[in-house]
Amino acid sequence: MAHHNVDLKKLWRRTGLFILGLLVIGVGLAILVDQGKRHNLLPPETIDPIKALIVLMIGGAISYLLERYLFQLAARALGANRTTSLRFLIRLFLLLAVILSVLAAFGVGLSSVVFGGAFVTAIIGLAGQTMFGNLIAGIAILVFHPFEVGDRINFVAWQYPVLMPSFPHEALKPTYSGVVTDITLMYTSLATDTGPTMVIPNGIIIQAAVENMAHAKKRILRMRFDVDMAIDPAELLPRVEKLLNTLGFVGSTPRIIDVTPTTFALLLVVDTKLRSDDEVRHQIFGHLVPMIRHLAHPDSTESGKS
Repeated sequence: MAHHNVDLKKLWRRTGLFILGLLVIGVGLAILVDQGKRHNLLPPETIDPIKALIVLMIGGAISYLLERYLFQLAARALGANRTTSLRFLIRLFLLLAVILSVLAAFGVGLSSVVFGGAFVTAIIGLAGQTMFGNLIAGIAILVFHPFEVGDRINFVAWQYPVLMPSFPHEALKPTYSGVVTDITLMYTSLATDTGPTMVIPNGIIIQAAVENMAHAKKRILRMRFDVDMAIDPAELLPRVEKLLNTLGFVGSTPRIIDVTPTTFALLLVVDTKLRSDDEVRHQIFGHLVPMIRHLAHPDSTESGKS
């Protein structure tokens, strides 16, 4: 443990020295550019673009160092949730610092940015409406914590329509599901149940209906199963209830909820114990189908066994 802490301190110190060195290099390059301007070594019209390029290069290098080393160190020392907040704040600070530094390199002061012309402000506002909306939504996610990195969530948003599955007869909430892997300035990353990583703009997910399964103590699954009218419900229902209890779904009582001329609908309501819906369906239906087939054709089943 002590050796691990020593390694962390060395990495922290090394990363800090790298960042400090980059800042010194940036200041030195800016001084050289000013000296070149003073001695007419550089064309005047190239001074501001060169300074802006220096700011972008140094800012990008610092951002790379933070992503490559510092955030990984913070995750090991502080945990995933605190690191997400730290990463978000540092990214936001770097973004604002780089933007203001680039503007300053072009001779645009902070007062000019804040109190600029209404026309320019309107154009920038319209062009960056989505981007700034995602940025503000990311800040809201950071402040209010509807979910954190590592939480399993389900969300539904009108921007991402989902086709209803064909196997259930009852309506289901068309949700996307997965585990939150990262929350950045603009996007939230989700490791979906199907495998690929889904990247959702913060502006969309802040407006979505989100189920945070990390805070859930149970998850209820409703399943409807159509049964041939020739099967006696008085014989079927006790067997299904016994089957559910045997499978660990204690307290689940099957009910008849609908009738057609040829079938009646059986409703099963079970606690999934936070397992996936498909896994629970497979477990129950895998035992239920043979049972119903046996009740529907008892003679053929017995002859098949013999």
